[in-house]
Parts: sequence; C-alpha cells; structure tokens
Amino acid sequence: MPARPHAPQLHWPWRQDTNAVLSVEGDVFFPAILEAVAEARQRIDLEIYMCSGGEVFEQWLAALSAAAARGIQVRMLIDDAGSEQLSAADRDRLQQVDGITLRVFNPIRFGHPSQALIRDHRKLVVVDGERAWTGGMGLDDHYSQQLSGDQSWLDAMVQCEGQLAADWQELFEQAWALAGRGPIKGAYRWRLYRQHIRQAVQERPQHAPAARVIGARGGRRNPILHVALQRLDQAQQQIWLCTPYFLPPRLLMRALERAALRGVKVHLMLCGPHSDHPPLRYAGQHLYQRLIDMGVEIYEYDRRFIHLKAIRADQWCSLGSFNFDRWNSSWNLEANAEWDGEPALLADLDRLQQQLEHEAMYVDPRRWELRNLRIQTQQALMYWVGTRGIKLLRRWRGD
Repeated sequence: MPARPHAPQLHWPWRQDTNAVLSVEGDVFFPAILEAVAEARQRIDLEIYMCSGGEVFEQWLAALSAAAARGIQVRMLIDDAGSEQLSAADRDRLQQVDGITLRVFNPIRFGHPSQALIRDHRKLVVVDGERAWTGGMGLDDHYSQQLSGDQSWLDAMVQCEGQLAADWQELFEQAWALAGRGPIKGAYRWRLYRQHIRQAVQERPQHAPAARVIGARGGRRNPILHVALQRLDQAQQQIWLCTPYFLPPRLLMRALERAALRGVKVHLMLCGPHSDHPPLRYAGQHLYQRLIDMGVEIYEYDRRFIHLKAIRADQWCSLGSFNFDRWNSSWNLEANAEWDGEPALLADLDRLQQQLEHEAMYVDPRRWELRNLRIQTQQALMYWVGTRGIKLLRRWRGD
C-alpha cells in the first residue's frame, strides 16, 4: 500500500483572543484594510480568488507599491481562473514592482481539464502576521457601491488579531508553497482522511468566547462543512445561513430540515434576481418548497447581488470564503474563521440579519406554491443539470 502523503493542516486550536470586527460593504472594508497596509512594518500577504483590472485594482497596486518602496515584503497569490479578467499587462505591472512577488495558483493548462477544476477560492489579507481579514472580498470594481452602484456586490470581511492572525499566516504559507510548485498534478494530494475531519469536529473550546481558523481543500471530507453540520444538529434556538449560491450538499440540506422539524428557527438569506450565475439560483429554488413545508423562512436579496457567506447556529458562527454549496465542497481551497460565544460579533450578525431581511423579499409560502408550471419545470431542470453535472465531474476525477 502506498504511503499517505503529508496531510495539510486545515484547522488550528481554539484561541481565546477572539476580538473580531465585521465590516460590510467594500467601501467600508477596503479603506480599513488599506490603512493597515499603509501601516505595515514587515510584510503583507494576500490570497485572492478574484482580481480584475479597474479602479479598485489601481488603488491596491498603488498601496502595495508604496509599501514595497518602504521595504515591506509583499506577496500576492491569485487564482488563475478567478483572476482571468486581470490582463497580462496588469500582471506584468505587479511583477515589475520591486518588493512584490506574485504567484498564480494552478495555472490552467490546455489538455488538463480535470486539474483545472481545483481552484483557490480563499480571500485573505494578513499584515505583519498580527492582523488578518477574511470574507468574500475580491479586487474588483463590483465590490464598491460607489463605483458600480446597483451592479455592485454586497459582501463582508471580518478582521482578526493576535494568535488567530498568526494561524491565518500559517494557512497562507501552505497555499503559497503549493502555488510555488506550479500546476496541480493528480488528485491524490487532495484526498483527506477521516481522522482529520473527526479531529476538527470533536475539538471544542474549553472556555467561551473562543475562535479558530479552519480550512478546506475540496472533496467529500470537508472540515468546514462537517463542523457546520454538527453545529446545526446541536442548535436549539436559531440558524441563519447567508450564501450567494444555494445548491447545498445533501448533508447540509438534511441538517437544515432536521433543525426546522425540531422547532429551531431557520432563516435563509439567498440571492435574488441579481446573480453572476442565474442558473444556480434557479437550481436552488427547486428546493424552496421542501424547506418551506418544514417551516424554514427564505429571503431573497433583490436590491443587488449578495455575495456574503455566513452561517450561525445559536452562539456559534462561521464566516469566510466558503459558500456552503456543492461546487465549493467539491473542488476549492476554502478558509473560514469560527467563533463560539463571541457576544460582540453575534450582536453584529443579529443587526446584519435584521437589516438584510428588512431590505430583502420574503418568499411567501402561499405565493410560492402557486408559481406556474413553466417556472417549476425550469427550476427542476436546473437542479437536475447542476447536481448531476457535479456528480459526473467528481466521478471523472475519481473523488
């Protein structure tokens, strides 16, 4: 039997320095992060899925160039597929700045379609190993309402400090080293073993409040997902899930149903007509009636595209890059931070949930049941195509 490859670290110990600052809207979190970039003393590390040319990119290029000119080490890791809109000229501009090192995760190669499925979907900024931000951010004009108006994306980033930021630094170093090896070759390195999932799920904080970093590298044994499933099954009062792409893994769907059936208040905040992947919205809508029948309240945010990813079960919450959908669970590098019993962050999430539900469209059970046959057929077809397509791709890759 061949030896197992060295397994990546995908979860860290629970930490007691849990201070978290939640910032909603790019016009809020961009200035906060750029201020930290300007104050950096030693190094700045970015791991970004989506990076595109535009005004936001120019602002960040100027800030990073200024930091590099002060002698700050700047490393930037972008995903080749997620940053396809970043031109070769703009990539060259980054690489030509002394002090900035650019790496591209898993460059897409002609003739290797299955390996191209593996993407780095994380969104992470670490400054001096002391302050870190994670969430749904991209370096793209869509993340600024001032620049893009109604076409902008609603998203959030959460700031961590202390030991939690040091843990984020370690996770970044893993991805940086992996990207340095060039294109991904073979699926074997992406297989995780049962004990890693068991450890992530079983480890609980001895004292609350507490927080930790947790990551994922695709495949069926996803630590972020399995920890969330356990927390949903233990919830007694409330569950809130906010995701832009509602095509949940079967295990997550069943956990939501079980919670609703035992009387837990389950609310979903999902995207409305503004979406960068409309077929995914139709596919997820196929599941609405089943959830509504069990007492789940569903809201669609119809003012702009909501790209925010968050999940809460009673006093526990998880925020980061993970969409809690089948595609993210199957292929991507993901990273979230979890908090247990952090009152300030939970209060912020309460206010955010209330604001979003006030602004969103409530999916009325009576009206939803009366939608016409054409719409029902379209939703069922999109769901069938989406779920069967992912299943076939996983079989193709041997997962």
